[in-house]
Amino acid sequence: MQKKRIVHVIDSLARGGAETLLVDLLPDLFKEYHITLVALSPALEFEKEQLICDEYITLEFAGPKDLFSTVSRLKSIINRVNPHLVRTQLFWSNIVGRLACPKEIPLFFSVHATMDEDPIAWYKKSFLNITEKWSYRRRHHMIGVTNAVINSFEKMHGSVGATFLLNNYVRDVFFSHPYTEDYQPGTELRVIAVSNLRVIKNIPYMLEVMKELKNEPISLTIVGEGSLREMAEKYILDNGLKVELKGKMKNVDGVLPDYNLFISPSTVEGFGIAVAEAMSVGLPVIVSDIPVYREICGDKAAFIDNTETASLVGALRRVISGQLPLSEMSKASRLHAVAHFSKKGYMEKLKRIYEFKHP
Repeated sequence: MQKKRIVHVIDSLARGGAETLLVDLLPDLFKEYHITLVALSPALEFEKEQLICDEYITLEFAGPKDLFSTVSRLKSIINRVNPHLVRTQLFWSNIVGRLACPKEIPLFFSVHATMDEDPIAWYKKSFLNITEKWSYRRRHHMIGVTNAVINSFEKMHGSVGATFLLNNYVRDVFFSHPYTEDYQPGTELRVIAVSNLRVIKNIPYMLEVMKELKNEPISLTIVGEGSLREMAEKYILDNGLKVELKGKMKNVDGVLPDYNLFISPSTVEGFGIAVAEAMSVGLPVIVSDIPVYREICGDKAAFIDNTETASLVGALRRVISGQLPLSEMSKASRLHAVAHFSKKGYMEKLKRIYEFKHP
């Protein structure tokens, strides 16, 4: 059977969660489809050899001022390739793709975050919301990474067309590094968080928790970068905290098994790929009691109030004292991840979505 043609558009190939999963998925997609990969921005943090596709094209999009010229360039690509469908990922790719894709070609666009909770400045949020509503048509097919994201999208638009739930998957490499360490209560508890250093990831909350626990046998490593790094470094130094900022790391899968516990007290998440990855390794996880984490973790995580430091402090003290058994949580995490976050299952669902015919 002849492979169908897809024009796949993403904001950039800087290294982030959505971008990493796309690059990892390209070899599997390429077996099934002809892929023309388009990045709005030329930023590239992967090796060119990793971009398994028929053609890789970058556009010179640098923000709203370039919107219509970028739409025009994408229209030309779509007309030339004549794809069976267009797939877009992330905010600006969705906007550009909607405006560029002709009515007769199905457009599938991914939404990775809720639209009503991220603390963006009101004037910026207002502009983005107007742009989102203005560009969307019911003939466009929405793919949400969680039900929370789909519900947020429907709340914003009111009347919507076809929507599909497609949870992110965890790369196979995470399942090849099983966590085997058996934590002994009372010994040093090594905790890790994989998180951008941003307000919505609740970095100040984590640091306050570690301040309250500075005299107890517990250390925290945070993997990630962001705008709060300088603040975090100063707070750690001023208070003598056992917290290490590792910055960005490429091979987190090989690092996670060195720790006893994973935490994420985020205030907002669209999916929480770092939590799913930790569960796939088999790490016990303690996370915010927010709808997205309830959805992806089920009952296999310990949940805390991300507005009260006493909640996470208490949970960590229960681990140190042996009241919260990590070995049982580890087994449950791993089994849950195998059942819900495999690439094979993701590909099967994605192919079914791509076969959808609008009534």
